[in-house]
Amino acid sequence: MPGPQIEKDEDKKSSYFSSMRKAGPLFGSGVQLAASVVIMFFLGKWADSELDTKPWMMLIGIFFGTTAGLYNFFKTVNRIEKGNNELK
Repeated sequence: MPGPQIEKDEDKKSSYFSSMRKAGPLFGSGVQLAASVVIMFFLGKWADSELDTKPWMMLIGIFFGTTAGLYNFFKTVNRIEKGNNELK
């Protein structure tokens, strides 16, 4: 009876890949959140060194990077949630 076992394994694989496809936008948003914070941190440090305002520009950069990243993350989550509610 190798047939039914193979079908069960394929169902598990397709379920796994389907879950990964659905989670992809969330993974991408998480990376964007981290990248926005890191980029704004370094821009703030650079601005501090140019303007001699240590540590204010760095803190402002971290704040804006976090705010922008969280805004994008929540926008993505709401879009996914809206799509899930329409399917029901």
